[in-house]
Amino acid sequence: MLRHFKTSGRFRSNQGGFTLLETMTVVAIVGVLSALAVPNLRMMIARHDLYQATTSLHNRFVFSRSAAISRNAMMVALPPVVTPSGETQVPFTAPLPPETFPKNVGVLLFPATPVGFNPRGLSTTPLATQTIQLQSATFPTMVYTISVSPSGKVNWCNTQVSPCVANGN
Repeated sequence: MLRHFKTSGRFRSNQGGFTLLETMTVVAIVGVLSALAVPNLRMMIARHDLYQATTSLHNRFVFSRSAAISRNAMMVALPPVVTPSGETQVPFTAPLPPETFPKNVGVLLFPATPVGFNPRGLSTTPLATQTIQLQSATFPTMVYTISVSPSGKVNWCNTQVSPCVANGN
C-alpha cells in the first residue's frame, strides 16, 4: 500500500545532510589526529626497516655458517659497500649473494677483518667476538647489534652493546 504525503506550499524533501560547520569540525579533528600520528608512524617505519635488515643479516650469517659446514669451505662476509643507488650491501663469498639494506639503514660498525666461518663452523677470528652494528639513518640513536662468537654462535640485540650475548627478538 502506497501512501502519498501532501506538502503544503513549496516542495519539501526528507533528505538530510551535514552542515558546513559539522564537516569542517570533522576535518579539523582528523587533521589534529594525523599531525599527532605522523612522528610515531615515522618511528615505527624506521624501527621496522632496521629490524628487517638486522634479522636478514643475522639469518644470512646463520646460513653462511651452515653452508661452510656443508660445503667444507670457508664462508665470509666482506666489509660493506655503498651501491650507486645509495643502498648498503654486505658482500659474501660465492655462492651466497650480497645482503642489501634499505636506504634508511646503514652500517655503523663492521670489523676490519672479514666476518665468517671455517669449514668446522667456527668463527674466522678464533680469539675475539666480532660485532656488527646497524643504524637507522632516520633516527641515528636507533642501533641494533649482531655478534659472532669464536664458537660460531650468532646473536643479535636491539641495543647498541658489544658484544651481544642474548637474542634480541
